[in-house]
Amino acid sequence: MTRIFKKHQALISGIISFAVLLLIWQFAVDFGYIKAFFVSSPSRVAVEFWRQLQSGEVRDNMAVSLYEFAVGLSLAVTVGGMLGVMAGWSRTIEYVLEPFIWFKYSSPTIAFYPLFIAWLGLGEPTIIAIAFIFALTPIYANTLSGIKNVDQDLVRAAISFGARPHDLFLKVTLPGSVPILIAGLRLAVGRALTGVIAAELFGATAGLGYSIAFYGQKLKTNEMMVSLVLVVILGVIFTQLLSLLESATDAWRPNVDR
Repeated sequence: MTRIFKKHQALISGIISFAVLLLIWQFAVDFGYIKAFFVSSPSRVAVEFWRQLQSGEVRDNMAVSLYEFAVGLSLAVTVGGMLGVMAGWSRTIEYVLEPFIWFKYSSPTIAFYPLFIAWLGLGEPTIIAIAFIFALTPIYANTLSGIKNVDQDLVRAAISFGARPHDLFLKVTLPGSVPILIAGLRLAVGRALTGVIAAELFGATAGLGYSIAFYGQKLKTNEMMVSLVLVVILGVIFTQLLSLLESATDAWRPNVDR
């Protein structure tokens, strides 16, 4: 039993802390310390979740949000990854891209939402664009950092054995930068999900963000909390999956001592 706990200590500790939080939340509402009107309660959220699940509302909203999230994140990974690789291999390209990246990083992205509406209209294209913009910077920055900070001893060793540029990239640079790339992807996942929900709050006809805004405006806390909790759960699931992916790719890291 002790061995199992040590092996899965992070997971078990997280589940226990989350369960304790739910119990405190439920007891605080039941004993009148907090009004259910403002924060609902786990039991009421569970009942409302079951109702929305049976009606298909949860399924439809999650399908819309997950599609927009997947497309936006995929575009960010593709574009940000390509730009990061090019900037990592060419100092000139890095200098050319740097002003645009820092402008994007330092500016409040959501402030450009009206422009995206004017260009793309309300709905799915604008939401995907916002998710893409939100997730682009961490993908680019971490890809660039991963490419530039590969162990130079490994690079020199590979060159001494006759490695060509594409060999250096595929067998040394890419594997050596995997931990930083996944760290960037983990940040991008959270930012892409934030972008989707934020955009849906302002202009959408379906999705979890739309559901939060719709029920929030009607002061229906139980209904609103269902979508809010689902957003949190999705974020936790995605980041934990990336943690598993990071562990699975540990073997890709080149080791100069091998």
